[in-house]
Amino acid sequence: MSIANFQFAPMPHIHFGWGIREQLINHLQTQYAGRIVLITGDFLSRPAQFGQILRDALLENNRHVDHFTVSGEPSPDIVDYIVKQCKPDTQAVVGIGGGSVLDAAKAIAGLIPSQTSVMDYLEGVGAGKPFDVETCPFIAVPTTAGTGSETTKNAVLSRIGEFKKSFRDNKLLAKETWLDSELLKTCPKEVLYSTGMDAFTQLLESYTTLKPNPITDALAWQGMTLFKGAFEDIDSNDPDRQQNGYSNLMLAASLSGTTLANAGLGAVHGLAGPIGAFFEAPHGIVCAKLLEPITDANIETLLQNTNHESDALTLNKYRQIGLLFNPDLPEDQLLTGLLKTLRHYAQTYTPQGLSEYGLSMETISNVILSCRSGSMLGNPVILSDQQLLDAIQKSL
Repeated sequence: MSIANFQFAPMPHIHFGWGIREQLINHLQTQYAGRIVLITGDFLSRPAQFGQILRDALLENNRHVDHFTVSGEPSPDIVDYIVKQCKPDTQAVVGIGGGSVLDAAKAIAGLIPSQTSVMDYLEGVGAGKPFDVETCPFIAVPTTAGTGSETTKNAVLSRIGEFKKSFRDNKLLAKETWLDSELLKTCPKEVLYSTGMDAFTQLLESYTTLKPNPITDALAWQGMTLFKGAFEDIDSNDPDRQQNGYSNLMLAASLSGTTLANAGLGAVHGLAGPIGAFFEAPHGIVCAKLLEPITDANIETLLQNTNHESDALTLNKYRQIGLLFNPDLPEDQLLTGLLKTLRHYAQTYTPQGLSEYGLSMETISNVILSCRSGSMLGNPVILSDQQLLDAIQKSL
């Protein structure tokens, strides 16, 4: 089978290393002489946390720093508010935090020079204007290993009860990404697990999507290989294993951002988007709980269509993932072994059901009505509404 035409999006300059954040302080002091905007979560802005350490170091070096905190999933309103507080001559925006903080910082960096509203550009609900304005350099420092926002060109913004949409453009891509896996030690375990499951879901979906390419396949496979055993290493009592687990998880998450940006995702994220719009359910937990039932539905549908070469290739990819996590299983058990593995991850690391966040079979009609665009278009097969409802029911 010949290689289909494809494009591969640009990537940030990546700095990776345990404790590398200390080099970031000197880098900012020497490379950026003007005003810097710092975006963090609440925790990272506290005394002795890195957001505050970085802010103090820049101020001591006579830099002007505008520091803002973002909590929860960012809305267009908070992005626009912060943009209006910033000066158009800002030299760089530094985002330190989880995916929500980085998404907000990314959008803010894109809008500061023009002082325009993100609602001019937000997909599906904005004014539809072309994003042909000047942007500010964005520097991403993730403190969770989940969304891969540090390597994508899109910022996800939402209004609960209304929408969850992307502000997307190549000019929004981070100029630099600093991956210090030691920062993951500040992340609560339940957050680490749920965000890590988001990264794993992105890797698996981008590996089995309708539009992969040889580069995304290689990176997704590497990411899944890194993810395997990372939680177990982190939970061990061996400091060396813990460091290895944190480092593998951090890199796997960043690779997942690259693969989703270039290959797309599937039905798990097709449902997770509208679920996030209508319910205050953590995105990583939604992904973790839907991954096994959606994969099961995909495999069941693919097994009915093995006459198509592309379907047979996707089934083989699912078998490869099953073998990666269950190397001792015979070939005829790899698909069921994969489903068992996905179920184990969800039950062990995200045990809470989605009903805890208000989802029920009576409240999800808007989710089904809103899920047929975006990531759903990359799913390897078309799943019926009933299959999607069955998957949601299993996640409750």
